[in-house]
Amino acid sequence: MKRKTLALLVALGLAPGTFVRSEPAPPDYTSPVTIERLDVERLRSGPLVLDGAWELSSENDHFGGYSALVMRPSGEFLAGSDAGRLMHLPRPDRSNAPPRLAKFLNFERADKTHVDLESLTIDPATGTVWAGLEWAQQIIRFGPKLRRQSQVRPPEMKDWGSNSGPESLVRLRDGRFVVIEEHSPGHARHAALLYPSDPTEGAEPIPFTFLGRPGFRPSDAVVLPNGKIVVLMRGLELWLPPRFPALLLILDPADIEADAEVESRFLARIEEPFPSDNYEGLAVVDERDGTWSLWLISDDNFASYQHTYLLKLRWDLRQKTGGEQARQKARR
Repeated sequence: MKRKTLALLVALGLAPGTFVRSEPAPPDYTSPVTIERLDVERLRSGPLVLDGAWELSSENDHFGGYSALVMRPSGEFLAGSDAGRLMHLPRPDRSNAPPRLAKFLNFERADKTHVDLESLTIDPATGTVWAGLEWAQQIIRFGPKLRRQSQVRPPEMKDWGSNSGPESLVRLRDGRFVVIEEHSPGHARHAALLYPSDPTEGAEPIPFTFLGRPGFRPSDAVVLPNGKIVVLMRGLELWLPPRFPALLLILDPADIEADAEVESRFLARIEEPFPSDNYEGLAVVDERDGTWSLWLISDDNFASYQHTYLLKLRWDLRQKTGGEQARQKARR
């Protein structure tokens, strides 16, 4: 038995290309990002219709792990990753231009606690961007050219979990900000803060509790053109490979008061047969034709069995769902 074991170890040591003799590959910061449109049906969930789906892939070490998404005034998306990287992404339904990758937030630092970007929000009038860092419990403001301007570690967030910090960060149209803690998936109550103005300039928030859904955690949020907030809720089902059902809930800022428990309204559920993965980024576009489009991007966690998907969900405001029509008839 000993001879067989020794022979096996020798064979492994001599075999070409095995991990025993291989050197780690050098970092790849030059490979392009490819984007492929998926052949999908026009599926519906609530008022949302799947209007397009794409898969992004690259061997570039700057690529992957996208957990935040915003639309910039230039008309292209900005995606942020939990490894402190950026992707400038032209709308694939209107452009064939390739995505561009960039360093962000001290990319060279290997410690995730310094670069774990989980949320982005933007002032569409100026292009100013705010980022939420989960492990650091920090909010950072960047100018339109993405140069760091100011930052803050709010004391109100100091007791938020190290891996459940400001996962959702939105700037309301009136200049207020809402921040929601991720918390664990077994709870439906999430600590949250409402800032009267820019958090990085010393504004004092009021605390409230966001009531989500059991088994789901907030992974991003966005302000709709009507001023309400859509919160993206991510679930986890332990299969091989794991499944990530997602919910979209509506939160009305008008309901927020100090220490209040603020309920949410169901909008849609995104899971198979939709292209399904770990959706953590959410953006909205007012298409100016009576429709809004909600865009979701998935975080592949740098895992070989996961994907970076981009979904476009069309919300036609000119059409009413059956439930809405029934409620209107009931009021007559």
